[in-house]
Amino acid sequence: MSDTKRPHENTQPDAIAQALAGTLEPPVLNQRRRTKRQKVQAPPPPIPDRPRQCHYLLISKNKYCSLTTKLGVKFCGEHSMLDTTAASSEAGQEPARKRIPCPFDPSHTAWEDDLKAHLFKCNARPKENPAHFSLDVNLTLPAPERQPTGFEVLETSTAGKSEVLAELTQEQLLALIKKIQDLHAKHVPEIRTVILDHPALNERKKIVKNIKHAHQQASLLGNMKRLNMLDDPSTCYVEFGAGRGELSNYLKIAVDDHGTATFVLVDRTPPRNKFDSALLGLEEIKSLVKRHTMDIKDLVLAEVPELRRDVTATQREIPVKATAQGIQDGEGEAEATPKEAEYVEKKPVVAVSKHLCGGATDITLKCLINYQKSEMGHSKLPSPVKGILIALCCHQLCHHYMYPNQEFLKEIDISPEEFVYLTRMSSWAVCVNQTKTETADEGGSEKQAIGGDDEHSIVADKELDRLGSNIALDFQERERLGLQCKRLLDVGRVRYLKEHGYDAELVYYVDKETSLENLALMAVPSPATS
Repeated sequence: MSDTKRPHENTQPDAIAQALAGTLEPPVLNQRRRTKRQKVQAPPPPIPDRPRQCHYLLISKNKYCSLTTKLGVKFCGEHSMLDTTAASSEAGQEPARKRIPCPFDPSHTAWEDDLKAHLFKCNARPKENPAHFSLDVNLTLPAPERQPTGFEVLETSTAGKSEVLAELTQEQLLALIKKIQDLHAKHVPEIRTVILDHPALNERKKIVKNIKHAHQQASLLGNMKRLNMLDDPSTCYVEFGAGRGELSNYLKIAVDDHGTATFVLVDRTPPRNKFDSALLGLEEIKSLVKRHTMDIKDLVLAEVPELRRDVTATQREIPVKATAQGIQDGEGEAEATPKEAEYVEKKPVVAVSKHLCGGATDITLKCLINYQKSEMGHSKLPSPVKGILIALCCHQLCHHYMYPNQEFLKEIDISPEEFVYLTRMSSWAVCVNQTKTETADEGGSEKQAIGGDDEHSIVADKELDRLGSNIALDFQERERLGLQCKRLLDVGRVRYLKEHGYDAELVYYVDKETSLENLALMAVPSPATS
C-alpha cells in the first residue's frame, strides 16, 4: 500500500498543530482583487446558404432569421423594411415595397401602401368602450389632475403621505391624535364577531397547507347564508376586484348552481390561472359567466348586459328588437328603424368581494347606489341590490375624492388634509411589530419581524418609528390608533348605505390570527325597503 497522501492531507496536521498552539494566522480575505468576467463575443455566423433565407442577423441569439423571403429579396416580410435596394421584377426595376412600424404597436410592421387595411384588422387597434363604460362615473368628487399641486399630491402618492405626516410638529400630531380618539369614542359602536363556516370549503381545507384563505372564504360564505344571499337561484353575483375569481368559484359551490345563476367578475387587469372555466361548470347547461376588464370607477352596472333577465347562458347577446317599415308597392326596401328603448327587468344583484383595497371599496359602494337609483321606478324588485358583502382592507390607499360619504366627513370635521393623515395613520394597524436586539460584536441593531404571515401586513418603517418616539407611542398604542382611523372610515361607509335604505353593519368575520384585515361590511335591504 502506498503511503502517499493527498495534498490537503499533507497540510492538515500542521494547520491543526498551529491552531492548538495559537500561532495559526487568520486567512486574509479578499486579498486578490476580483475582476468582472468579460463575456467572450462569439464570432458572427456565416451568411445563410439556404435558398431564400432571411439575411437579418438576430444579435441576441447570434444567428440569422429563419423566415423565408420572396424571390430576389434578401429580407423576409418582417425585416424587409431594412432592405434599401430595389426589388427586381419581370416588368423591370421597381422600388421595393416598404414596411413601416404599425402606429398602434411599433413592435410589428406593416406594408406602407397597405397600411389602411392593416389598421382595420390589427389586433393592437384600440377597442371601443362598451355601453357600460362611463369615465369617472362612480367618483364622488372630480379626480385630481395628472400633475396635482398642494395636498392633491397626497391623493396620488403613498410616499407623499408619509413625508407630510412626518412634517407635522409634535403639537399638531398630538392634537390630531386626540381628535381621532374623541371621534372614535363618539361615533364608532361596538363591533360584534360572527365567525361562521360553510361546507363548500371542506375539500379545499383538506388539500391546502395554508388554510387561512379557506377559513376566510368559508366564513364569508357562511355569513352570506345567514343573510339569505344564497337562496335565490336567479341571482347575479357580481365580484368586484375579482382577481382570479376564486371566491366566485366557491360561491358557485355554495349556491349549488346548475346553470341558473349568473356570475360577473370585474377587475382592472386580466389575471392568470382564472377560475372562469370552473364557473361555467361541467354540466350540459352552463352558467352564465362574464369577466369585464375595466376600472370600477368607470362601471355603469345598469348597462351590464348579463344583468338582464332576457340574457341567459345560451343567449349571451342582447336581443335586438326592431321593426321594419312597411314596404309599399313600387318602392324599394326601407331601412329598419328600432323601437324606442324599453326597460328590461334585471336580475337581483349580490355584490361580493374578498379584501377590496382602499378606494376600490368606496367606488364600489358608489357604483351600487348609482345602480339602485337608476332602477328606482322601473324594477319590480323591492331592492335591485339584494346584498352586499365586502371584506375590507388597505385603508391607507383611500382617496378623499373617492370617499362616498362626504357629509359624514363634514359632520366630524375632517378636512381633506386631515383625511390624508387619517389614511396614513390607518396603516399602523397592520404594521408588523419589530424587536430590536443589540449585538455586542457590532454594536448595531438587528430587526426581526414578528407576525408577518399576512398578505396585508406592512413592515413599520423608520419614519413611523421616529414619529412614535417623538410622541411617546409604543407599538400597541400605534396599532390601536391605526384601528381607530380605520373604523372611522368604515363607519362613514355604513352610514352611507343606511341613508340609501340598507341595514348595514361591520362584522369581524375571522380572528386576528387568521388575518390582520378581519373586518367585513355586510348589508341587506332594510325591511321598509323590501
